[in-house]
Amino acid sequence: SLKGDSDQVYALAMDLLFHPSFKPEKLALAQQQEATGIVRRNDDEGQIAERESSKLIYGPDSPYTRQPELATIGAITLKDLQAWHDRTISGKLIVGVSGDFDPAAMEAKLRATFEGLPPAKPTPARHDVFPTPAHTVSFINKTDVNQSNIQIVGEGIDRHNPDVPAVAVMNEILGGGFASRLFQEVRTRLGLAYEVGGGISFAWDHPGEFRVVALTKSPSTVEATKAAMDVIDGLSKQPITEEELGRAKDNILNSFLFRYDTREKVLQAREELEFYGYPADYLETYHKALEDVTLADVNRVAKKYVQPDKVAVLVVGNESEIKPGLDDLKLGPIHPIDITIPGAPAQ
Repeated sequence: SLKGDSDQVYALAMDLLFHPSFKPEKLALAQQQEATGIVRRNDDEGQIAERESSKLIYGPDSPYTRQPELATIGAITLKDLQAWHDRTISGKLIVGVSGDFDPAAMEAKLRATFEGLPPAKPTPARHDVFPTPAHTVSFINKTDVNQSNIQIVGEGIDRHNPDVPAVAVMNEILGGGFASRLFQEVRTRLGLAYEVGGGISFAWDHPGEFRVVALTKSPSTVEATKAAMDVIDGLSKQPITEEELGRAKDNILNSFLFRYDTREKVLQAREELEFYGYPADYLETYHKALEDVTLADVNRVAKKYVQPDKVAVLVVGNESEIKPGLDDLKLGPIHPIDITIPGAPAQ
């Protein structure tokens, strides 16, 4: 808000936070809007591919892949909303404020608002177990497209892993931009994809994803998939060079200038660290660790974490136009995936 309106806006925001009014007509509108999104969730092949390939990594019932259905959103009541609100208010709240204000006065205002709340209940420990993706090919037939969305996926790592800096540099070399191996081989040299890239993601509180994505014309689906797999396989067999290392580190370190170039971005990053329980100086130590990554580090993590025999392939495309067929990948039987929307009108 404008500085002159900040007191009024703060009061309104806190009233909304602590005393929300859940109204039947607002719930009905939200349910209608969500239902519209559910009914249309199979319109875009990219959204389908990302959604369904994540299920191959985490399983269909994981909280990271769980999706709303018409029946589940229709069953939500005002009592459910109020219960969610009460659980949230009694949990861990992190409040961030940035702008032009007197720090002591703002701290006093925040303490007056929040210190009366009961202590936050500790979050129960989680014990997530994820299946190792089967080394197979899954297929979703979308007859209204003339291209294929190829997803090659596996399990990633979390940010507690000390190898994260080396993996970040490796990602840049594998699929991080125009100079990456995937781009140079699959798009530039072979001309098989108009978009290609990927790497290993590292989530704050659970293993991220290994994901390589290639978009190609329907007839070149198999060839593009093979080419991407060859690059993935070659990452541990064709050692990374000093030139690749230097370029990758420069790209990542220079990106820090834009990732944290405003107070709001810095504040958001600090809130995230606090939420997930990381040290306050994590970004500083991470930056230093990136600078210290060596060629040996990157080649080591490439062999350790990029395992071609532990990835799954998912293709969303037009079966009638994919020639040769996906069985030419020689990864066993093709597994069709049903993306029918329960309760939705037939299309």
